[in-house]
Amino acid sequence: MNGHSLKIVVTAIAVFFCTFSNAQKMGKFDYLLKQDDMVSDLEYIASDQAAGRASGTAAKQSVEQFIVRRFKSIGLKPYNWSYTQSCRYNDSIMIRNVVGYLPAVAPSDEYIVIGAHYDHIGTLAGRVYNGADDNASGVTAMLSLAGMFASLKAEGVAPRKNILFVAFDGKELSMSGSEHFVRSLDIPASKITCAINIDMLGTNLVPTGINSDYLIALGENTLNEKYRGYLTFLTRRALYKMDLDLTFYGSRNFTDMMLRTGDHYPFAKAGIPAVFFTSAFHEHTYKPTDRIDIINFPLLRRRTLVIYNFVQRLCE
Repeated sequence: MNGHSLKIVVTAIAVFFCTFSNAQKMGKFDYLLKQDDMVSDLEYIASDQAAGRASGTAAKQSVEQFIVRRFKSIGLKPYNWSYTQSCRYNDSIMIRNVVGYLPAVAPSDEYIVIGAHYDHIGTLAGRVYNGADDNASGVTAMLSLAGMFASLKAEGVAPRKNILFVAFDGKELSMSGSEHFVRSLDIPASKITCAINIDMLGTNLVPTGINSDYLIALGENTLNEKYRGYLTFLTRRALYKMDLDLTFYGSRNFTDMMLRTGDHYPFAKAGIPAVFFTSAFHEHTYKPTDRIDIINFPLLRRRTLVIYNFVQRLCE
């Protein structure tokens, strides 16, 4: 056997044992994610009192402070001495990201970013655009992941890399919040394993196939090769069984468009591997009917658990 063949065999064996090890751990900490908590978070973020969370409004600021309180109660630390990060859009509207920092269980100089935008389009002609799916569902998933990893950190179990949890403002204003966040990063791009963006994760209204349980994940090809394929592995397990689409309904043009129009894009432009999770837009997107009654909470929880297991893999 020549050296190249030996390397292939060794790599295959390593991948097998890594996959086997992850399979053994799968589901072990699922109990940490409680559906009732997800319902409570989403109800607050998408409430009528939040008035559609338009950037620059007092109602949006109340949700910003809610996320700060949740980060503190979870046990996340402020990033660069503050939980909020501000900039202006077009020199007028104040944009405020909320950032929480969870250090690795052992010293590490590597990072993962998990983000979701919390702004929406507000109240128009007296009607509240609650944005339950867009994107209270993504923020709820992000907060749930923060809670899970903070609980594991308290037990000395995980994570093995530092994680920044970010609620982006200004997505509806040319992604100004995520653009500012990436511009302001004091972490070398080479030290960020992946930036994860979660946007509209809560419905099963537009299946990618015949199965109404599905997940769309774009950008897996930007990851280090050793992490590719794990999402497929996860979504084929009985615990999380669902269809996985690594394109946007098989359309190259729509896939390219979706890769350029979300809060993952500023990271990708900066050379940072970025993966976008979504259940796609639907008949209620950008309409007053995007309310909590369209959210499939059991599926939202299961999708969040897939992302949790994926992040665990990224931490290795």
